[in-house]
Amino acid sequence: MEIDVIVDSRQSQKQITELGLLAERHGIRAIWNSSYLDGRDPFTNFAELARESSRIHMGAIALNAYEQHPFRITMSLLTLNEICDGRAEVIIGGGGEVVMALDIPFERRVRVVRECAEFVKGATAERPFNYNGELYKVINYNPQWATAPAPAVYVAANRPQMLRISARVADGIMMSDLSTNLSRNAVNDVRAHLKEFGRSTDGFRFNNFMAWYVYEDREEALREAKQWIGFRALFRKYMMSEFMTDEEFDIIMAHIPQIYEMAAKGTYSVEGVPDRLLDLCVEKLTLTGGLGDLDKVIGHLQELKDVGITEVALELRTHAAESIKIIGEQVVPALR
Repeated sequence: MEIDVIVDSRQSQKQITELGLLAERHGIRAIWNSSYLDGRDPFTNFAELARESSRIHMGAIALNAYEQHPFRITMSLLTLNEICDGRAEVIIGGGGEVVMALDIPFERRVRVVRECAEFVKGATAERPFNYNGELYKVINYNPQWATAPAPAVYVAANRPQMLRISARVADGIMMSDLSTNLSRNAVNDVRAHLKEFGRSTDGFRFNNFMAWYVYEDREEALREAKQWIGFRALFRKYMMSEFMTDEEFDIIMAHIPQIYEMAAKGTYSVEGVPDRLLDLCVEKLTLTGGLGDLDKVIGHLQELKDVGITEVALELRTHAAESIKIIGEQVVPALR
């Protein structure tokens, strides 16, 4: 299993570059930047790191065709890919907070993701490229300047239709917050779909996006994990039902706005939600603890590796540089 990190897209290009070079020195495979409403452009923000690094891969999470045409995603991806000599990657998803803020309807979501992934994958690998989809089209796209090896194209996928799309067209999938059991099921489903489409299972990448809060100060880690727990998979009942009753899930859903607000307010409790439920969500949906909990964290990652996960992308918040050092020195060697 290889380890990736996800850093805050609101950080400056200088900060991103420093963290990326630190990650490269510590054996981390890739660094990702999320495409947030209040963040910086992920491709532009990687330009300096692309020039200064030599091994680490870099990419954007998760772009979508609601807010930008697949051609524009392709152009930005290929441009970064040239700067870093073929180490750029991208995740294609179905849209999130940016699409909601722009008040764009989530219409034909599966079709949008499928055509976007087909377009970007084809346009970065085929010369010349023509595409005649229901939603997106291009005629004779042939950028002569794009000479680096083609970038990897992933699809953000947890559920059956998206998993099938991934197997049909992508180089890999990025899941999020999946347990060992759900990860096993997803890997097996995708492998079956790959065979259905006549594709080899060799080389297909299975990545699981997970939040990392392992700090020297265990209490600080637990507080921060609770503050940000609203950004994990709380609304996905099929995931929550693995460790929570229907009644407990109803309590969480009834307080979703207040749970989200904890991050902005810097709080870690919600009136009406028992602390034990927030603690349970942290335990089951994040990697959280002190340095003394590292064996447990590594053990969980090893379980994911055993069921076929080939990469994990660890989202970093406070203490990003210190976290990269811990991950590089203790997690990366343990999972090779």
